[in-house]
Order: sequence, then C-alpha cells, then structure tokens
Amino acid sequence: MKRKFFLHRINAPMDTDHVVYRLWVGESVREQGMLTQIMAWAFKTGATVRSWSEDIDFYLQIESDRVFPGRGLIDFGFISADVSAADVISLISTNSWESFENSLSVPRSQIQILTLLDPSRCNVAEGRIVSHSVLAEKRKNLSHSQAGSRYLIRFK
Repeated sequence: MKRKFFLHRINAPMDTDHVVYRLWVGESVREQGMLTQIMAWAFKTGATVRSWSEDIDFYLQIESDRVFPGRGLIDFGFISADVSAADVISLISTNSWESFENSLSVPRSQIQILTLLDPSRCNVAEGRIVSHSVLAEKRKNLSHSQAGSRYLIRFK
C-alpha cells in the first residue's frame, strides 16, 4: 500500500505558478529509504513534505481562494503532479525541477504567459489573478455531429 504526501518544493507562500506535488511512497524498505532522503533534502532546502491529510486539503483550498479569488473558467487553480519517490529522487539528483514542471499538462510557463498577455487579470501588488467571466456555447459547425462536440469560448 502506498501513502500520499504533500510536497511543495519552494520555500515561500503558494503562488500562481507553484506546483503541488502528490508524492506516493510505498511501505518497502527501499521506498522508505528514498523518503528519508527526500525528507533530508526538504529539511536542507526548506521544502514542505507532509503526510497528506484533511488538513492539506483545507490548506490548499484556503490558498487557492487567496491566490485565485473568484476563479473563473480559465483560472484552474494550482498546477499539480503525481510523482513517486524514485521520481523525486531523480529530480533532486539532477536538479531538473524546472524542465519537469514545464513538461506538465499545464506548465508553469502557460500561467506566466496568461498573466503577461492579459495584465488586467494579474494584480501584481497582491500577487493575485483577477477573473473575467466567459461565455461558452456549443459549436455551430454543421459538418460535425453535435453529440460530444467541443465548446468554443467567447470573451465578453
């Protein structure tokens, strides 16, 4: 059986481009040894590693409300990734956090680009993203079937 841990590698309050890692660690001696290495690294760098519990869920919800107030369709919350202990050990040894985070399905660079392209969405003084409401309607292209069709997003 694997246990779930919360990993936040940056020693700072949560921000729009931070990644929330869900670290999965098994009960084997090998994986417990890796967890010990990860905890030593976290202590040295100031990263946060905690066993996942209801408190973590509440913390992430509070931080999400603080960082993304009035979240809309485009504001999707913190970037997250599921990683194993071996993955984290590999990231620590090669120090390739940035390239890993940029290869995620919602890379950090995408959030940075969104805030650069639409500065009115970003409140730099408070470090928050300002939401704008969007409309969504079904595709009107007659060459495609309507069942399961995508939605187009139009900005007001």
